[in-house]
Amino acid sequence: PPEKERESLQVISSETRRLSRLVRRMLELSRLQSSERVAAQEQFDVAEVLLRVLVSLESKITEKDLDVQTQLPDGPVMVWGDPDAVTQVCYNLLDNAAKFAAPGTAIAVSITTKGSKAYISIKDQGETIPPEELSMIFDRFHKSDRSRSIDKEGVGLGLYIVKTILNNHKENIPVTSRDGVTEFIFTLTLAG
Repeated sequence: PPEKERESLQVISSETRRLSRLVRRMLELSRLQSSERVAAQEQFDVAEVLLRVLVSLESKITEKDLDVQTQLPDGPVMVWGDPDAVTQVCYNLLDNAAKFAAPGTAIAVSITTKGSKAYISIKDQGETIPPEELSMIFDRFHKSDRSRSIDKEGVGLGLYIVKTILNNHKENIPVTSRDGVTEFIFTLTLAG
């Protein structure tokens, strides 16, 4: 009926956008999985990558009145890897941190080095992810219960993509969630 036309078109438009995002993510995943090894092994400054991603998410961070706390070394942190892929990892993790942080809290970003590794930590304050969910968050299409109400746009592939990229780099990404603080720490191999 004519009176339902506008509402129906909005639903169709929203679903079309969601499917488009899903297809884009699936194509991205297919590309990632077909390349057993990292495409571009080069040296780059991971601190600069993190800061650029933070700037790109500024409006989302400001919208939720989030504070950003950074603990970065004074100089560059040169690592080996595919800078575009690592940018995607940082974007997915920081975007999630902004999405799931409680309004008015903080996102903490830090880089430390030990031995031959850089440890990049992204931490947010929000709901605790239950232990039974924690073991599944990197699974393809998994969306935790907390994200179902918040993350209407997501398709459950962001963390799977993060894990796939880091696996291709032969790196790790443990996650902890206690007392409302969720922290992802991923490693990269230091250059030089």
